[in-house]
Amino acid sequence: MKKIILVSLMTACSLSVFSQVKKVKSPVDGRIYAITLTEEGGKKKAEPIKDDMSFLAGGKFKSNYMLQAQFPQAEYTYEVDSTSGVAVIKFTVESKTDNERFSWEGSVEGDNVSGTAIIRKKGKIIHSYAFTGTHKNKKKVKPAPKPVAPVPVTDSVKTDSVKAGE
Repeated sequence: MKKIILVSLMTACSLSVFSQVKKVKSPVDGRIYAITLTEEGGKKKAEPIKDDMSFLAGGKFKSNYMLQAQFPQAEYTYEVDSTSGVAVIKFTVESKTDNERFSWEGSVEGDNVSGTAIIRKKGKIIHSYAFTGTHKNKKKVKPAPKPVAPVPVTDSVKTDSVKAGE
């Protein structure tokens, strides 16, 4: 009977440990980048497209241009490459509709992002873009608080000026 209780207790403890495993937060979660998409390989020179791309908490990616083109938010994968001494975050995204795919590949180095974005329809490349951009939602450094002039401290207890023996 003791063995059964011991095994049950160990099983319950191990299940609680596995249920508490947390998903690792991506180093780009919550970041927004102002980017410019420049079409490549087109017959005529297209105007660059200004866009915002966001890495949402929970591993989701969105781009305003991607949403306007009727592609849904998608999960992104990433890996951190720090072999050069500076951490470079490489990411990939693939958003799909019924017969189209919008694929993104890029890298984040410091506050800069760059890469390619490709729209395919039935396997054929419809549009190919190069993009570059910078981190948009950086928190500004708060200025140091202004020094406050010292306030003179007064004694709230009255003292007699009469000394003993006078």
